[in-house]
Amino acid sequence: MNGIALAYAGVHQIFQLALAAQEMGELDALFCSLVDGADKWGGKLRRWVPAGTVRPLGATDLPPERMVEYPWPLLANRLGQKLIPARRSAHLHSNAWFDRAAARWLRSRNARLFVGAETCALESLRVAGERGMKRVLDCPGIPSQVLETEEQKAAARFGIKIAPNAVKATMAERKRQELASAEVVLCCSEFQRDQLTALNPQVRRSEVIPLWVDVDFWQPCASKRVFAKQGEPLRILYAGALSLRKGVPYLLEAVEPLEKEVSLTLVGAMAPEMKDMMNRFRAHRMLPYLPKEQLRDLYLAHDVLVMPTLGDSFGFVTVEAMASGMPVISSQHAGAPVPDAHWRVPVHDAEAIQARLAYYLADRSRLVEDGARAAAFAADFRPERYRAKVRALFQELLAA
Repeated sequence: MNGIALAYAGVHQIFQLALAAQEMGELDALFCSLVDGADKWGGKLRRWVPAGTVRPLGATDLPPERMVEYPWPLLANRLGQKLIPARRSAHLHSNAWFDRAAARWLRSRNARLFVGAETCALESLRVAGERGMKRVLDCPGIPSQVLETEEQKAAARFGIKIAPNAVKATMAERKRQELASAEVVLCCSEFQRDQLTALNPQVRRSEVIPLWVDVDFWQPCASKRVFAKQGEPLRILYAGALSLRKGVPYLLEAVEPLEKEVSLTLVGAMAPEMKDMMNRFRAHRMLPYLPKEQLRDLYLAHDVLVMPTLGDSFGFVTVEAMASGMPVISSQHAGAPVPDAHWRVPVHDAEAIQARLAYYLADRSRLVEDGARAAAFAADFRPERYRAKVRALFQELLAA
């Protein structure tokens, strides 16, 4: 037996994990949904599938012959959503379908180590164990029980009704079984690991490896940035889903008393529960989801990013904004690292957000100082650093 086999139905960090294995000379194969290439389904479907799905960071550096596609669950799920606009994404069904196919594929591999990702690795982990492989489970998310508790608290505070999620309990049970089947659980922040292990004492070993951003893409903004001068409105940006779980109502409440001193831009898809909520507060600039090229321009045009989330395992936009030279205000339930504890505010606390905004309103030179500090801090979060830590873990597991 030799090498590392990996499988995941989505993108996230699986391609970087595979690239780390490739750099070690230990990549057996990656089983994925779609990937761009002359002889790949991803290449044939690139016009109909978002670029990030078929060309994630790291995919072009992997040998095409070591990438095995199984696109049918993903395509069936997206087709169903397109034909029935009101239909919710059937991730539980499509991920289980992908996992069964990955498990069948894994029976023909002779790898020493298998890496799967939560929600689509239950059968694969079982087969890997039967075949004597070491088993790593990559966990990119926050436990749903944590998010539900925080969401209910926010819903009560703002009088928002939350639609029940019929598959929540089934998905949580699937994740619980996956965690119990893995020898090592890979987390992306200390906050995430604390929440996950508190709820899942069956986890045998957990490792934290912070994620990355494409620093070279965002960093040019830092040298071009011009912050708003004293007396001009402080330009605040929020990027992400406009939802209760992301803490957006607390941001709206925080900026309301500062109406004449700030401007707020919200960019992202709006969750159903937020529609009435947006009418309670004054009008703000609202934009739909934007590709990263447009988002980079938006970062450059703003002074500070606020991430008031009720729970995020990492939160790429926080590090992207810092890499672009922008200070951030982040909740204590956001996993992404920040250079100073003062950049974090308690969760569910609009007054704390407002106080941090007032800090920058009082002296705009603080934006310049913290912007430079943010850019220098985020420069360390490159994919190469992430892969180096992953390689060290893989090497340890292969040597055991």
